[in-house]
Amino acid sequence: MNTIPYRIHEIKTTQFATFPEKYINGGEVSISTTFHFALKKDIPNVLCSVEVNYSQDENLLLIAQVDCVFAIEKDAMSNLQQEGKISVTFLRYLGTIATGTLRGIIHAKTEGSVLNGLVLPPLNLNKVINQDFIFDKSTEVAK
Repeated sequence: MNTIPYRIHEIKTTQFATFPEKYINGGEVSISTTFHFALKKDIPNVLCSVEVNYSQDENLLLIAQVDCVFAIEKDAMSNLQQEGKISVTFLRYLGTIATGTLRGIIHAKTEGSVLNGLVLPPLNLNKVINQDFIFDKSTEVAK
């Protein structure tokens, strides 16, 4: 993979809710994580959206989502468009940054609550993000 010049353009917490009253101390907490990538053809930005759900005994304890927009250098984006894809390796890299960002948001927003000890664990993004992002030339937003 060639180096892709980028910078973090925007970070937005798009969803955040906690339900600490449903937390049972000592009970097992499950975490589910979802990643979504998108872009618009004429803007050299890549969106990486990460959502996590913490639940216990089928009760939602916390839901959080962050959108990280990465500005890609114009010539690099042109090269990616010519290739017709963004490599899974680069997507995992962006996912790592977005996951760390979300981990910090969760920590800051739960500070002082019983949910603060539920730290988002490290994720093996090799298992979660497992395919290239293929440009869809028929629509404005690639899938």
